[in-house]
Amino acid sequence: MKRGLLFGAALALALLVGTSGARASAGALGARHVCTSGQVRCMAMVVTRGGQTLRAASPSALPTGYGPAQYHKAYGLPMTTPKKITVAIVDAFDDATIAGDLQTYSKTFGLPVLPACSVTVTSGCFQKVNLGAPPGSAVAPGWDIEIALDVETVHAICENCRIDLVEAVDNSSLNLAAAENTAASMASIVSNSFGSYYVDGKEGSPFDPSFNHPKKAIVVAAGDFGYGVSYPAALNTVISAGGTRLTLNASGGYGSERAWGPSSMFDAGTGSGCASALVDGAAPVPARGFQHSVAGYSQTGCGTNRGDNDVSANADPVTGSAVFASSSGWLQVGGTSLSTPLIAGVYALKANATTVNYPASLLYAHLGTSAFRDVKTGNDDANMWPLACPPATTQCIAKAGYDLPTGVGTPHGIGGF
Repeated sequence: MKRGLLFGAALALALLVGTSGARASAGALGARHVCTSGQVRCMAMVVTRGGQTLRAASPSALPTGYGPAQYHKAYGLPMTTPKKITVAIVDAFDDATIAGDLQTYSKTFGLPVLPACSVTVTSGCFQKVNLGAPPGSAVAPGWDIEIALDVETVHAICENCRIDLVEAVDNSSLNLAAAENTAASMASIVSNSFGSYYVDGKEGSPFDPSFNHPKKAIVVAAGDFGYGVSYPAALNTVISAGGTRLTLNASGGYGSERAWGPSSMFDAGTGSGCASALVDGAAPVPARGFQHSVAGYSQTGCGTNRGDNDVSANADPVTGSAVFASSSGWLQVGGTSLSTPLIAGVYALKANATTVNYPASLLYAHLGTSAFRDVKTGNDDANMWPLACPPATTQCIAKAGYDLPTGVGTPHGIGGF
């Protein structure tokens, strides 16, 4: 299956998504993408069994999927930040129930229930900013699950952060870019769990400036179709968040990790690759000095072009998170839509993004240190990108040191942020 979705081109995603590469048979585990139409797709995937969405066994059972405690223990994260920090989340359409869904999630996992932000309550609160989307319009295209995943994950990682959800009118490139600018004016950290394919790092798009906000951590999902880059993750002004499969040990702590790639359950995996523009013939995106000068970058085969990814975290739906959305109840959700708000939350815990023009540089300054766990195994090549992954490079293969599927690695505390 080849991908041909252009950022800004009105192509239907249904032809691309289908069963999202799921290898579903009766009783078998699989996964599907939740967003099935529009110009720009969200990157959330829900776990299925026999082709049907997998839900919690009973209302009283702890929801299936990882929760806040697992992430804090596995990644060695504090629960709160000592500073007043705002994380803005950009999504498409309107989720009319997100405030209540967040309360349900918080109560279930014993997190602080965030009050509504107001003139007097300005931190440790939740605010929804709808830029004109029709009320409740997120449910039909599946973006309400994406919104729930984003908001609940940020709160799970940074329990006392202010969260501003900025809802674009729809998932067109124009309206998402407008929402991005609004979000960047409100927060020092912006989480974006969406993207478009077949743009291969295209530089010169009229939407590029919307994702270029110095001294802001603009975190973007790498994509869920395996080897290949998506836009805007391929821009050198953002932090591209790749995905792993995080396995816990018997005590619920960190066990192991590998790059998230295709398996017997479904043909999917984290996006990765060079922003070389070989797919579309546009101008390539150059790598910033802090990236292409680090040890191991020459092994990517990107030359001086930008490489995806910068950093990674859990994304495999098999080890995905428990998410509550009123339209669907409790779900187990993964995709780089999970790793993106997770990484945004870690940036918030550190509260250091405004100290440098491009906060991705903070990650590379700690490459090879105990601030990150080096993910050394896994391959994300699902054979769906128009270009074959060069086997002699680290474009689709996780190896010791820097590689493109997992970047500098996964968080081991907040020191690398």
